Amino acid sequence: MERQILRVNLSDGSIRQEDIPAKVCRDFIGGRPLAARYLYGELAAGVEPLSPENILIFSAGPLAGSGARGVNRWLAVTKSPLSGGFIRSVGGSDFGAWLHGAGYEILFLTGQAAEPVYLYLGPRGRVELRPANDLWGQGTQATQAELRRRHGREARVACIGPAGENLVRYASIVSNHSTAARGGVGTVMGAKKLKAIVVDTETDIPAANRELWSRLLERQRELIDRRDHRAPLPGAIKGAILPTRNFQGAWQADVDTVHQPHLLERGGPEFQTCWALGANPGHFEPDLVAAANERCNDLGLDTVSTGGSIAFAYELQQRGLLKAEGLDLGWERPETTLELIRMIAYRMGLGELLAEGVRRVAEYIDSGTAEYAMTIKGIEMPGYDPRVRPLHGLGMVVSALGGSYCYGKALHAGLFAADRQGEDLADQVSRIQETIVALETGIGCLFAYLGGWLPLELMTEMLTAFTGTELALEDLHMAAERSLALERAFNLREGLGREADTLPERFLREGIADGGIKAGPFTRLPELVQAYYHRRGWDEEGRPTPATLDRLGLELVRLDQPRDFKVAFSRELI
Repeated sequence: MERQILRVNLSDGSIRQEDIPAKVCRDFIGGRPLAARYLYGELAAGVEPLSPENILIFSAGPLAGSGARGVNRWLAVTKSPLSGGFIRSVGGSDFGAWLHGAGYEILFLTGQAAEPVYLYLGPRGRVELRPANDLWGQGTQATQAELRRRHGREARVACIGPAGENLVRYASIVSNHSTAARGGVGTVMGAKKLKAIVVDTETDIPAANRELWSRLLERQRELIDRRDHRAPLPGAIKGAILPTRNFQGAWQADVDTVHQPHLLERGGPEFQTCWALGANPGHFEPDLVAAANERCNDLGLDTVSTGGSIAFAYELQQRGLLKAEGLDLGWERPETTLELIRMIAYRMGLGELLAEGVRRVAEYIDSGTAEYAMTIKGIEMPGYDPRVRPLHGLGMVVSALGGSYCYGKALHAGLFAADRQGEDLADQVSRIQETIVALETGIGCLFAYLGGWLPLELMTEMLTAFTGTELALEDLHMAAERSLALERAFNLREGLGREADTLPERFLREGIADGGIKAGPFTRLPELVQAYYHRRGWDEEGRPTPATLDRLGLELVRLDQPRDFKVAFSRELI
């Protein structure tokens, strides 16, 4: 069966499907590399992220809905409203399986609807844009409930909340209780006036080699049965070193949310949310963090950027650089955090400013506030202090995604373990990045990989059996290399070059000594960045060399002079 793209132009309502060329499938395999190839190849340079010309891609992996475990995740890929560069955000639940079951690996969205709409994918290839005026303004849970009432309980929905509608720069896309959150993918969806995508059909996608496929499924079941149940879980924060007060201090966590029943009953929250809405604003009240998480998810907000924006506001208040009438700003005020979440989503009062993200707030206020802006490439940083975890810090700095955290994880040692002593940091980061992108060709779940029941070797065999394209492990790594080069070329084209590959000044000039945690400033960063460039086959400016592009077969990449990147606001701020 041919692998297909569904193209939807929201401006004129045109809808068409097309086959993905066999050579493109071979070179980019699926998932993230395939989406990166289409975004780079089809988005013109200099397009404003919130303009109709921006492209939003939903990508389901080639194994989604196949019956294999850990491969039903999906990606939202676009030009970020926060960084102006490449972003991919990962969503969970089973929306990816249903999108692929409807017959499409890539949903390619362009244009802007005149009025709110939702996209309906129904039985027998039915594809329609339907009015969504009555859904506009609804939270993500009410939206999903209403769309399931209309289309059946089994329908799968991915939607935005009020934050995306109001163009908060870090709005998320929600499916069930899972989010594709980082980088503002929900903001782009809101700018296109697309409230939701509904998939109301299941298609049995047969494996190309059914006999081999059955054997591989059995092998995975055996791995699951004997997996290490102590493998890192996304909800566990016990033993983690959590930055606090906008990275002014650090806290050694002694809480394991996985074993707190009252948090489990509320569906989490995960590590990064516990940090962003708790420790970073200076408190950890589990029930209040859970409530803040639920509010963010229903309003359609990225919890990490939301918490980072609030902590930034608290530090500005601490230093006398920000005042807000009627708000008790400051550390250890979880009730204020809850109120600010609502204000951000609806752009009320101080929320109008914070909705623009930390970097734009600093640009707008000026007065030296950029010193306290904890962002990488304009994207709010996750809960890893680069001085304590240099591997994570370097990984985020040199990634196209900036302050997203899936680049810097120490896969070999768990989520929070120290860097391997005696190993070259640049080499470790390069290998980790390739592993992550290779996994996202599937699209494989990081925790299935860490748990030992989705090794890349097995995923490679599964891709061969299911798609009918003979693949080796080196093909996945080559596709990953192509994706990393394309993502870098995309950012270079948008003006995000060597000067963007850095950390906030706080980490470069200040050490940290708090709560028994001590580390000096990250002074080695410039030399490590250069070492990473060399390892990737890039020049001293971080540009993939002609030899590297030739080796990867990336004839479509043209490294013209990067344009100047200018900070833009979603709307005029008073």
